[in-house]
Amino acid sequence: MDIVTFLPITIPGIVLGVSLIWVYLILPIPIYGTIWILLLAYITRYMPYGIRTNSASMIQIHDELEEAAVISGGSWLQTFRRVTLPLLKPGLIAGFTYVVVVSFRELSSSILLYSSKSIVLSILIFDLWDGGQFPIVSALSVLMIAILIVIVALASRLSAFFGVRSV
Repeated sequence: MDIVTFLPITIPGIVLGVSLIWVYLILPIPIYGTIWILLLAYITRYMPYGIRTNSASMIQIHDELEEAAVISGGSWLQTFRRVTLPLLKPGLIAGFTYVVVVSFRELSSSILLYSSKSIVLSILIFDLWDGGQFPIVSALSVLMIAILIVIVALASRLSAFFGVRSV
């Protein structure tokens, strides 16, 4: 199963974009040209990184903790909610933060899948750069970096709240 989750890493972003165009033009699902196809491309492209982060967190949780919860009378759902999930929260936050940060700057799939109704920041910066509007490109790039710094700082604070003191 581990190999299957990492297959999207081997596929270049442009190939992923073309394949998503091809699949969703044939299927009767009307998501081509919307923000949903971009979201699907980002999830497909970067899900392996989030899974790798969370599997590293999962490996650190010993089976004895879950067994102790079951022996104490907890159901599977209670064990997951009260034992496993609190221990996984820092890994989940780190994985989500990484996926958000790399999705913010993703260009190869986005350039094939965007429409005039679904322009993302990386496409806007690329279009302005191609048009020679370098001061606006610089300002938007600094804005994007500032937004990403805020996202990472919030994730760090949130992880510290759940028990991780340094990220």
